[in-house]
Amino acid sequence: MPLSLKKKKQNKPKPSYEDLGKMLQNIYESGYADRNQTYKMSFFKGVLSGLGGVLGATILVGILLWVLSLFSHVPLLNRFVNNVRQTVTTQNR
Repeated sequence: MPLSLKKKKQNKPKPSYEDLGKMLQNIYESGYADRNQTYKMSFFKGVLSGLGGVLGATILVGILLWVLSLFSHVPLLNRFVNNVRQTVTTQNR
C-alpha cells in the first residue's frame, strides 16, 4: 500500500475535563448557546431515551414470550412455558 494512502497517526493531546468545561463556559458566555435551553434539551433527551429503553425491553420480552409459547411441546421447555402462560393469564384477570 502506498505511503500516501496510509492514514498517518496524529498524536494530538486529549483535552482534559477542565479544558472542556472552559470551552463550554466560553460558549455560554459568548451567547452562542443558552444554558437553560441546553438543560431542557438534555432533560428531554434523557426522558425520551429512558422511555425508549422501557418500550424496547417490553417489546423484546413480549416477543421472547411469544417465541417460547411456540415451544410448548418440547419436553424440557414444556414446564417452563406452562408456568409462564399460567402467570400471564392470572395477571390479566
